[in-house]
Amino acid sequence: MLDEYKNFDNIVYFQLKGAIKKGLSHAYLFNTNENVYAEKMIISFIKKILCNEHKTIDESNDCDICKKIDDGNHMDLKKVYPDGLWIKKEQLEELQKDFGKKPVESDKKVYIIYEVEKLNKSAANSLLKFLEEPEEGIIAILITNNINLVLTTIVSRCQVINFKKNNVEEYISSLESKENITINKIMFTVFKITNSTSITDENKKFINNVIRFVEKYENDGKKLILTAKNYFIDYIEDKNLIINFFECIILFYRDVIEYKLNNKLIYYDDYEELIKKISNKRDLKNIINKLNKIIEAELYIKNNANINLLVDSLIISMEE
Repeated sequence: MLDEYKNFDNIVYFQLKGAIKKGLSHAYLFNTNENVYAEKMIISFIKKILCNEHKTIDESNDCDICKKIDDGNHMDLKKVYPDGLWIKKEQLEELQKDFGKKPVESDKKVYIIYEVEKLNKSAANSLLKFLEEPEEGIIAILITNNINLVLTTIVSRCQVINFKKNNVEEYISSLESKENITINKIMFTVFKITNSTSITDENKKFINNVIRFVEKYENDGKKLILTAKNYFIDYIEDKNLIINFFECIILFYRDVIEYKLNNKLIYYDDYEELIKKISNKRDLKNIINKLNKIIEAELYIKNNANINLLVDSLIISMEE
């Protein structure tokens, strides 16, 4: 199972293989670093702990134990998520109570704590006690996307495993089909979708809206203010989608700069003609200034700025 992900992060792969072969630690802290394969590799690691009969994904797909792990129904696997903004002491107490019982389906018990940086003070103290006095056969899997926010006392009691940031070219090279390269790259980079078969018609419509917005702006300039909200209307209630929209525009203009510098396009391979047209129309300074304005606007969105007003002011500032 782990072998399927060897090429995506071979350092983590060899760390996990070594742990299985040489002996398991009582606690692992995974710093995912926004790696979109991280959780899949972690779950594969857990499958090796609780069900070591299978070596490939196909074999585990036919295994009742592995299916239970995927579905969250395995009796010896417990998951803890933040309850609102925090992970609370009561959640840890319930976990400790449950893990006072013997394993049912395996010879070990595993608990996963997601977003471990969100432990409140009392919950952190409960976890520390759990880590300081580990019981045989109980393995902690702690997951964070920012290890700098995790208490140093917790970090020091775990084996730390750091995932690398994703490389989009590595992902594309792994795909069997080389069609629709742009949407695969954007979905992977912006939406964290790692399976091309999971891309929906809504995802495709989203990218089309991004391209239409850029084309309309490049043709109409400030006149786009009259119709700009049409491109955002489906996403106006979802702040994350608006941020994703701006992120896609940012990546587009970065590719325009790459083209201007005679470099290979990074994301929008399928729109080279449009990028060439814009590159020929604008000088490098103009493109860089636009990109900076879009990045500023994205930051304002993250700080809850009014999207309608922001888009209007963005178009004006880009023209200036």
